Amino acid sequence: MFQTVSFLTALMAVAPFTAVLAQNAFSGAVGFGAVATGGNAGTIVYVTNLNDNGTGSLRDAVSTSNRNIYFNVSGYIELVSALSLSSDITINGQSAPDPGVGIMGREVSASGKSNIIIRNFRMRQGNLDPDSKKSAFNMGKGSNIILDHCSFGYGVYDTIDAVGAVNITVSNSIIAFPIGQQFGAHVETGPATFYRNLWVSAHNRQPLSKSNTQFINNVIYNYQAAYTVANTGGSFSHDILNNYFIAGPSTTKASNEYYQMDAGQSVYASGNYLDSNKDSTLNGVEENSVGSSVALSAVWESTSTGLANLTAADAYAALVATDGAGALPRDEVDTFVVTTVQSLGTSGKIYTSQSSTGLTNDGYGTL
Repeated sequence: MFQTVSFLTALMAVAPFTAVLAQNAFSGAVGFGAVATGGNAGTIVYVTNLNDNGTGSLRDAVSTSNRNIYFNVSGYIELVSALSLSSDITINGQSAPDPGVGIMGREVSASGKSNIIIRNFRMRQGNLDPDSKKSAFNMGKGSNIILDHCSFGYGVYDTIDAVGAVNITVSNSIIAFPIGQQFGAHVETGPATFYRNLWVSAHNRQPLSKSNTQFINNVIYNYQAAYTVANTGGSFSHDILNNYFIAGPSTTKASNEYYQMDAGQSVYASGNYLDSNKDSTLNGVEENSVGSSVALSAVWESTSTGLANLTAADAYAALVATDGAGALPRDEVDTFVVTTVQSLGTSGKIYTSQSSTGLTNDGYGTL
């Protein structure tokens, strides 16, 4: 059953897993979603089993607002229906015993909700989900949401759906192997921050950014189209700084690292590199040409320059070392993702099913 205790008492008890809270979501939080405070001042609740529902389950824990959620168990929670979050919650996946915790088989939904923090958590949808219109994580029409050190995989509709979302950050995360539409992320409204993420083996939308966006220190590997706006996106501003685009076996046109960037967009692009030769060596060249977009002479968002504190090459080294959910060593799926990236052009595939990866547990990997 759930264990509930006062916030201050529990905070002291779990100090190794928590960060000092300041004016933002957690120490080190960045971007537009860092304004979230989640359930940090609410009741602390412990998830005590891996059941889909019932007392002690994650579904029960997220059913009420103002909760700060910790885990006494590790492993996969296999969902039988989409997991709907409440507003004003924090999910602390880093509190789970090794090898960590996550969900498989259905969407996690924060649709229409606000003030959510999720850290060190795996969200792997896959074709166990019978609904082809669902995504691995959906925050459509949500606000003040930050996802940090998460591992997203096998998204069916989109991996991350953020249509109509306001003030969001996705940071230090792995966004890999989408199936179905084979898309990474779709954001509209914004503003949005994508910071230090690994984007791996997607057809398109890495992200599709119909919003004012910061895109800083990301690595995009084995893409068919990477940073995308689309001609119907409207007019937005984009800070695209110190990212590394790396072609892989599925990349048919390396110059689609910036895709459908039309004259309605205003872009400050600097320090970005493109490695197009698929020769197992990181040896790209600087590439900051963004189609017919209006080239800005300075960042549109004043905090962007300070966030871009790694070169593209240094970002690659840091992300393959530390991105994703849970402590090192990584789990089976994330290890496969990172190994694919480290092949630097010689390995990678855009999948239609998680089982096609050949990993255990029908492709979900074993926790």
